Amino acid sequence: MLQAPEVFTTKRLVLRRPRLSDAEAIFEYASDLKVIHYMDYFPRTDVDEVVKFLEGQSERWESGNFSWVLTVKPNNRPIGTIACWLEEHAAGFGYLLNRKYWGQGYATEAACAVVEWAINLPEIYRVWATCDTENHASVKVLEKSGLVCEGRLRCYQIRPNISAIPRDAFMYAKVHDAS
Repeated sequence: MLQAPEVFTTKRLVLRRPRLSDAEAIFEYASDLKVIHYMDYFPRTDVDEVVKFLEGQSERWESGNFSWVLTVKPNNRPIGTIACWLEEHAAGFGYLLNRKYWGQGYATEAACAVVEWAINLPEIYRVWATCDTENHASVKVLEKSGLVCEGRLRCYQIRPNISAIPRDAFMYAKVHDAS
């Protein structure tokens, strides 16, 4: 199984594997309805939910489902999370950012690091992400990260914080030629 970097360092961020000690910081944004609005799960209601998630990290990591917390240099407190999962010749990714840090380019900076790592793996030809068609901020992040909108996925995903009916999503991807 492919091994992912334990740490990415960008101009302003350190992306590192999450630790149990990160639970309170992660709970701060994972429990915020505005942050979770477009996600396919409800906000966390108890820090123990985050602890359980963190306790399963090693097993997920070993199966090719990687996640990192975003920290702003020189601080070590998580302000967001980015995940990447490998599926044969493709890698999907998604992210979440504490709203105190919205609009500062941190999501784009983290996404660029993960996208570039994944697309440069010899076995990966496609890096992709989806976002709700009304999530204009994520559209900008994905485009600035070098992904191209491939189309609209009709009735693609239930966003329980918005509706019980599946909503449309945009499919974004960055590919390199297999030839």
